[in-house]
Amino acid sequence: MLRHTIRLAALLCAFPSALHAEQLDSLLETADRAMNNHLWDVATLKLDQASRIEGINDEQRSNVLVLLAESLVRGNKPSVAAEILEQSVVSSHPHATFWLGQALAGEGKFSKAVETLLPIAADPSHPLQTEAALTAASLQLSLGQPRPAHDTLELLEESSDPAAAILSRLRRVEILIDLRSFGEARELFPERSQIQPDQLPLADFLEAHLLLGEGKLEEAELAFTALLVNPEGQSLTHHSHAAIGRADALALQGDPQAAINSLFSFLQEKTDDIPLLDPMFSRILEWLPETLISAEHPVLVRLAEWSPPTSPPGSAILNATAEKAAAAWPVRPVPITERAAHALYTRALGLHRIQTTAARGEAKLLLNRLRQLSPQHELSQRSLLKLAQWELEAGDADRAFALLDTLRHTATSPDLKGEAAFRDAKIALERGDSSLATALFAEAASILEGPDKDAALFNASLARLRENPGEVVLIQNEDSATASVLNVDLELEKALLIETPAEARAALDSFLTRYPSHPRSPEARLAIIEAALASTPPDTGLARAQLETLRASTIPLPLDQAPRLALAELRIQDVTGDSENAILTATQLIADYPETPVASEASLVLGKTLFRTGNYNDARLILEKLASADPDSQRSQAALLLAARAAALGATAQSREEALALFDRARAIDGPLKTMALLEKAHLNIDLNRLPVAIASLTEAYEATAADDPSRIPTGLLLAEAIYAQGDTNPQSLTQALRIYDDLLALTPDTSPRFFRIQYLRGLTLERLPDPEDPASTREADARLAYFSVLDRPADSPPPEWEWFERSGFRYLTLLENAEEWEAAVSIAEKIASFEGPRSEEASTRARQLRLKHMIWND
Repeated sequence: MLRHTIRLAALLCAFPSALHAEQLDSLLETADRAMNNHLWDVATLKLDQASRIEGINDEQRSNVLVLLAESLVRGNKPSVAAEILEQSVVSSHPHATFWLGQALAGEGKFSKAVETLLPIAADPSHPLQTEAALTAASLQLSLGQPRPAHDTLELLEESSDPAAAILSRLRRVEILIDLRSFGEARELFPERSQIQPDQLPLADFLEAHLLLGEGKLEEAELAFTALLVNPEGQSLTHHSHAAIGRADALALQGDPQAAINSLFSFLQEKTDDIPLLDPMFSRILEWLPETLISAEHPVLVRLAEWSPPTSPPGSAILNATAEKAAAAWPVRPVPITERAAHALYTRALGLHRIQTTAARGEAKLLLNRLRQLSPQHELSQRSLLKLAQWELEAGDADRAFALLDTLRHTATSPDLKGEAAFRDAKIALERGDSSLATALFAEAASILEGPDKDAALFNASLARLRENPGEVVLIQNEDSATASVLNVDLELEKALLIETPAEARAALDSFLTRYPSHPRSPEARLAIIEAALASTPPDTGLARAQLETLRASTIPLPLDQAPRLALAELRIQDVTGDSENAILTATQLIADYPETPVASEASLVLGKTLFRTGNYNDARLILEKLASADPDSQRSQAALLLAARAAALGATAQSREEALALFDRARAIDGPLKTMALLEKAHLNIDLNRLPVAIASLTEAYEATAADDPSRIPTGLLLAEAIYAQGDTNPQSLTQALRIYDDLLALTPDTSPRFFRIQYLRGLTLERLPDPEDPASTREADARLAYFSVLDRPADSPPPEWEWFERSGFRYLTLLENAEEWEAAVSIAEKIASFEGPRSEEASTRARQLRLKHMIWND
C-alpha cells in the first residue's frame, strides 16, 4: 500500500481563526485514522468536508484535495479522483501528477498512466519517485512490455534510498527470469549483504527460481524446500509458487511421479484457500503418462479422494447418498471447494487417456457432474470446451458445434466465449458454410484480444474469400501496422487458394517480388513448386529452381511443412524419370511418416517407379498394400489399377488371372479411373483370346454411357475393335462395328485426333463389308471416302496427330495402287508428302517410283 503523501502538519497553518483550525484538525485526524484502517469511504467523507471549510487558502485547499483524490483512488473511485485532480487549484501540487497517474491506472488507461508517471520515476528529487517507478513498471508488465518495465525500474538504481535501489534490482531480476535471461539476471543479483531484512524472502524466492533456470536442479530443489519449510515473510502466492518450483525441479530431474507427490503433499497440508491451483493441477495432468492402462493409477485414485461424492449429502438428519432410497429426496447441494473442482476436472482429463469406452464415458460424466455442481465455475465452462474437443475427435462435429454454441452464450470469461466462437467458426468452415464461419470469426474477433483477436480477424477475412474468391477483402484494425501485416498475409492466402496452376504461379510470383523477405516466403515458394508440377506439362525447370532457392533461403520453412517439401522433391524425381532417387526418397518418406497421407502418396510413387523399372512383383506388393490401407479412395483406385497392370505383365497365367480381379476392384471404386480399369481389363481379355467376355463387359458399359460422357468414345472404340476382330467367324459383327464407328463419328469433330482413328477403322471395316447393291463386291468406295476425309485438309498447318493421319493416307494409297489407278495414287502420295510428317519421305519416294514406273509426267 502506498504511504500517505502529505503530512497533516502542513495543513495546520495560516488560518484566520482558531475555530477553523480546530474544525480542520478534527476532520483531518479522523480521515487519517480512517485511511490507516482502510476505511476509504469514511476518509473520503471527512476530506470532502475539510475541502469545503471557508477561510482556507488555495495551497491548503490543494493539499486537502490531493488527500481526497488519494482516498478516492484507494477506494476504487478513480474517475472522481481524476476530476478533482484536473481542477486548476490542484494542478500545480507536486503530488497531483502522481495521483493522476494512479487514477488513470484505476480507470484501466494503462498506457496513459505510464506516460503520466514516467517523468516522476525519472526525477530523483521527487519524493514519490520510487512509488511512481514501481507503479509504471507494473503497468508496463500488464501491457506486455517487460523490457520497458525493466528500464523503468533501472531509474531507481541511483536512488538516494538504498532499499529502493535494491528493490529495483530484485524486481528487474524477476523480469529477467521471466524473459529467461538467466545470465543477465545472475549478474544483476545484489549481494546478500546489501539486501534489507524485509527483502530477504523475495530475494530467496528469486534465487530459487534463478537456480532452476540455470539448470542447477538439486540446488533449486533445496532452495524451494527451504521456502516451503519457512514461509515467514512470504505471500500466499509466493508460497504456492515455491511449491510449484520444487515440483518443477523434481520433474526436470526425471522423476515426474515425485513431482506429482510433492504437489499432492502441499495441497493436502494447506487449506482450500490456495492460489495457483490451476498451474498446479495442470502440471499434475502434464506429468501423468499420456496413455493410462487403468483407473487405479495412484494419481487418479488421489484425485478421486479429493473429488466431490457422486451425490451430495442431504441437509437434514438423514444423509441421502446415492445407494439409499433417501437419495431420491430433494437435497441442498454443498458448495464445491476449489480443490475439489480442480481434482474432479483433472481426473476426468486423466481418465480420458485410458483407451476404453467405459473410461472415456466416465470422463464425460465427471465433466458433466462438475457443470451441475458449480455451473458458474470457470472449470465448468472449460469442461464444455473439452467435451466439444472430444466430440470432434470422435467425429461428431454436430455435437461439438452444439456444445461450443452453448459455451458462447453462457460463458462468463471473455476468453472462453471468444475461443468457443473461434472453434465453432472452424467447424462451420470445415462444413463448407463460409458465411456462418465469417460471422463466427468476426464474433470471436470482437471478444478476443492481442494475437488471438488478430487470428480471428484474419480467419474471418479468409472465410469471406473462400465464399467469394473475387471479392476485395481488407482487414480493418485499430493498429495500422498490425492491419498492414495481416493484409499482406491475406494476400498470400488468396494466392494459395487459386486452383489453376498458371494463375497460382503468377500470383505467388507477384507476391514474392514485392515481399521477398516475408516470413512465409518459403511456403509461397513451395506452393509455386507444387503449381509448376501440377501444370500440363509439368514445369520441372521452374520447380527445381524454386527448390534450390528455398533451400538456400535464410528464412526457415516451418517444420510442419517439411513433409510437403519432401513430397515435392519426390514428384520432381518422378516426373523427370529419376527412378533411383525416387525409390530412395519414397522409401525414406514411408519410414519417416508411417500411416499418414505422406506415406500413402510416397507409396504410390514408389509403386509407379518400380513398375516403370520393370520390377512388377515388388510394385504390385506395395500397391496392393496401399490400396488395402486406404480403401475406397481415389488413391486406392490408382494403386489397384497399377497393381493390375503389374500382374498382367507377370510371367504366369495365374498372375494374369489375378490382374482381372484387381481390375474389378479398381472398377468398384467410384473414381475417375473407373473407365480406364474397364478398358484395360477388356484389353487383357482380348489378349487372352476371350473376345466374348470382353465384348459383353464393353457392350454393357457402352450402352449405359450417355452421349456426352467423355468415356463413351474410348469405350466404343475398344468395343468396335473387339467386335471387328470376330469378323472372320461372324461377318455380322462387321456391321455392328460399323454402327458403333458411325455413332462415335457423330460425336467427334474432324479436327480431333480421334476423328482420324475412327475414319481409319471405319475404312478397314467398310473394305470387308459387302456392297448391299452388289453383294459380290465390298464397300471399298465408302472406305476410300473415309480415308480421304482424313487427308482432305490444308497442308499449311500440321494435323493434330500423325499416326492415324498417315495410316489413313497410306491405306488409301494402297487401295489406289491395287486398283491400278496410277495417277490418283501419285496424287495421294504427293499429298501425304506435302504435310511433311514423319513418313513424308516415304510418300515422296512412292510418288517418284510410281511416276517412273508408269511414265506419269507433269504437263
